[in-house]
Order: sequence, then C-alpha cells, then structure tokens
Amino acid sequence: MMLRIGNLIIKELIQFGRDRLLTLFIFLAPALQLLLLAQAIERGINEQPVVILDLDRSHQSRQLITSLDNTEELRVRFQVDSPDEMRHLLDEGRARLAVVIPAGFARGLADLRSSQTIQVIADATNTIAASITMSTAGGVVNRFSADLVAGRGIIVPEFIDFRTNVRFNPTMDVRAFTIPAQLGFITYQVTLAVAALGVARERELGTLEQLMVTPLQRHELTVGKGIPAIAIGGVNFVMMWFLSLTVFQVPMNGSPLLLAALTLLFITAEVGWGLVISAISRTQQQAILFVFIQAMVDMTFSGFMVPVKNMPALLQGISRFVPLQHYLSIVRGIMLKGAGWGELWPHAVALILLGLGMWLLALRSVSRRLK
Repeated sequence: MMLRIGNLIIKELIQFGRDRLLTLFIFLAPALQLLLLAQAIERGINEQPVVILDLDRSHQSRQLITSLDNTEELRVRFQVDSPDEMRHLLDEGRARLAVVIPAGFARGLADLRSSQTIQVIADATNTIAASITMSTAGGVVNRFSADLVAGRGIIVPEFIDFRTNVRFNPTMDVRAFTIPAQLGFITYQVTLAVAALGVARERELGTLEQLMVTPLQRHELTVGKGIPAIAIGGVNFVMMWFLSLTVFQVPMNGSPLLLAALTLLFITAEVGWGLVISAISRTQQQAILFVFIQAMVDMTFSGFMVPVKNMPALLQGISRFVPLQHYLSIVRGIMLKGAGWGELWPHAVALILLGLGMWLLALRSVSRRLK
C-alpha cells in the first residue's frame, strides 16, 4: 500500500512541477501578496488632508495650525475663508478633517478662566482613519493648551499618577497584529487551492479513468492526492513565515516547533476540505470558483475582518466550525504572546476534530465520485 501511495505522490509532484505557470503562481504570488499588503499596512494612516477655517487669523491660531501640520497623521492642505468651502472639500473627499478656529480665539486665551471652543469635523466614511485623525487633533490641542499654561508659569497639580504598560506589542505596531493573520490566510488560500485542483485536474485532463483501473484503493488515492498538497502548503507557510520575521520584523515570542506542529494540523484539515471540493467539481475552473466562495465565507467567520466576539451568538457558534478561526488565534497567540500548549490546546483539539471530519467526508466524496 505504501509503495502505491508513494508512486502516486511522486506522480503528483512531477505533474505539479511540469505546470510552470501554476508553480510560479503558488510560490511567488503569495509572497508578492504578503509584501504588498504588509507595505500598505506599514504606511499606516498618515498625511490625512486637513482643511482649516481660521476665523481669528492671529499668531496663536497660526501656531495651532503649524502644530497640526507637524504631525505624521495630519497634513494641512487647505485654508479656506467660508464654511461653504470647507463643507465642499469634505463632501468631495479631498479633506478628511476640518478644523474651525473661532474669531476671538487669541483674546480668549488671555483669560484662563474661560474656555475656548475649537470645532473638529471628521469624514467618518473610513471609521479607522476618522478615529486616528480626531485623536491626533485632540492630542495636538491638548499639548498646545498645556504649553500655553506652562509658558505663563502656572502650575497645574497632578492628582493622578497615570502610568501605562503595554504587553505583547509595546510599540503598538499594527503590522505585528495584521501580518500573522495574513500569513495564516495566505497559507489557507494556497493549501485549499492546491488540494481542490487534485481530482478535478485528473477529470478535466481525462486521466482519472487511468487511475481508476490501477490497483489503487479509493482511500489510497485520497491520501496520495492529499500528501503533496500538505507538503506544498507547508513549504509555502515556511516561506511566508520567514518573510514575516526577516523583512517585516514581526516578533516570534513563542515556540517555532509548536507553531509548525499546529500549522501542520491546520493544513491537513484544509487539505481534507479541498479534496471534497475537488471531488464535486467537474473542472479546475469550477474548483477554483468554489475555493473563492469558500474563502469569502471563512474570512467572514474567522475573525480576520471582524472580531468573533463582536458577532451575534449564532455566528459565533458557526465560527467554531471554521478551522481558519482557530488557526488565526494560534498563530497570533504564539508569535505575539508566546502562548504555549496550555493556552492553545482547545484550538488544537478543534483542528484535530475538524480535520478528522473533513478527511472522512473527503474519503466518502472521492469514493462516490469514482464509482
């Protein structure tokens, strides 16, 4: 039996290597995807265009405008003379933030007993950008006020000693949270796509009948188709993981061996489901279409886009049957938190159970299609 499965594995790898376009797509496209996405994340939300309506035109108002422009997140692009011009720029999307400095701003600052109102208007079509720009503008105004008070020699007592301690990601770098998720999702895409093409390619090329007349049993054919997909998915993961550590400096606080073992569990489970897709597809194009639809569904339930805890209770229950959801928790936990087996065993058990179910379904699907 092992000899027959081994011969089928060698045949699969040779056939995969002959398709140079597919080989380039499987190994180079994911690396390019990770590089492009990580580069986009690295730039962050910077230099958001700001429009200023300065009704005071004083030395103090110009100082505040300069302080806003000196931040990384904001860039003063427009200074207008009327509220209509300001609203027009916001409506067109040419400005993300508007700051209104009222008339008499400088005179009001001379009297510390009265507060001055500065209006900030944000374009919240992009909620993340709006949150960052408003937070940055608020910080600039607070520092401007504190510097003004300190410059007059007034001491404001601090009744609360406020100290913070950030764990796992001290620099608050968004890449450290996002790139491990991209690593998991890209590995998922490649593994599922390769597995889904196995039986469908044989059927489309007309070689499936030749395999059916060989001494291979149905379970041997399924295993022989699955092992090369597992190997290709594993190689792809190692490449993406190496890029994450060396190029983008993502921390690796946990055990690489534990990550490798649990990644193998995840890849094996996804290969089982990929073989199910391959068995029910009549052409390679149909198989890839199924993979695309499956990826959209799994992305929704995995926590890749929306945290699982923010979903309704029913959807949270469904997400427990999505291997990608468990794997994203594993890869983030190991790389960022240094989590060990004690914290991750529930996800590992879920991957084992889901993998067994998917492989049993794959064996049944392949056997029925080859009758």
